[in-house]
Amino acid sequence: MDENKWVEQLKNRADETVFRDVLFTRAMEEKVRRTISRRSRFLTSWQRLAIPVATLLVLVFIWQTWPLQSPSGQQHAAIPTKPAPDLLPGGALEVPVLWKPSPRTETVYDSQPFSYIGEKPVRIVTDEAGFYEGQQQRVFWLLDASQSTKVELVAYSSEGERLSLGTYQVSGPLFDAQGHFPSGITLPEPGIWKLQVLADGKHLGQVFVEVKAGISPTNREMVEPIIRTYLETEGAKLGGLGEDREVTIELLGVEAPNAARRNVYAWVKILSKDPRLSSGVSAPMAFEITYNGKEYKVTKFQMPEDGNRYQSSLQKMFPPKVLERLHSR
Repeated sequence: MDENKWVEQLKNRADETVFRDVLFTRAMEEKVRRTISRRSRFLTSWQRLAIPVATLLVLVFIWQTWPLQSPSGQQHAAIPTKPAPDLLPGGALEVPVLWKPSPRTETVYDSQPFSYIGEKPVRIVTDEAGFYEGQQQRVFWLLDASQSTKVELVAYSSEGERLSLGTYQVSGPLFDAQGHFPSGITLPEPGIWKLQVLADGKHLGQVFVEVKAGISPTNREMVEPIIRTYLETEGAKLGGLGEDREVTIELLGVEAPNAARRNVYAWVKILSKDPRLSSGVSAPMAFEITYNGKEYKVTKFQMPEDGNRYQSSLQKMFPPKVLERLHSR
């Protein structure tokens, strides 16, 4: 085959491959020609079949060492490569979100509407406001597919914390469930928690719930009027403000470990309405509210000390979470 024609065909085949972006210059063409000519003097007729292979090796060498250029002489940007799949070595493993709140379902049983969280065989009925850190939540558990009369509750946080929530006796049917029992649950930290039910020591089912930071609407509505009534009449520490007072309460935190007690932390402003008095108080305060069998009342009241003992008294009065909110308010 004519050498010029063969080189032209070789260039055309290269343009159909990854070498289409390579500018095949006159100098490169002459180098290929010299290589073919020099080797062809020593080849027999059957060895000339190796010429295409040798030429291909030359082109590979050019591809690896010669910068890619456009006809205008500018270098091409590197051809972008597709990122490695996530599961290949060096890729970033995308972990699916497994810990997320169980869905809430609205339904009707025996003409009575109700809603529950979770799926059979374990569901819960509770306040739609949900769970809040450190505050007890009343829960009714609905159970199916178990003949056990006693179950155990265990809570796990997404951070690995484990809490034993006690053992409970299972009662008869409630709504569409075969059995039920009530419980009060207090979870200490915000985040996603798994509430697991064990029957005879074996896993029966679980519900995922979200614990929110802050104060639940129920506790907020309950404690504010109780504290306000107390501050309007307290005389041991606030007697100098007179009997007619204007009280402003900014709640910072509530701890409700059980139904009978509340620890409340707040920033309080109290101004005397008596025109003869110009005094007032603006300070953080801590209250203990307990149930006496008839009603909830403030049974303990604290204010920080003055002077250089102010900070140390705050450390004794408030838990760390509340101190952070106090400093950032």
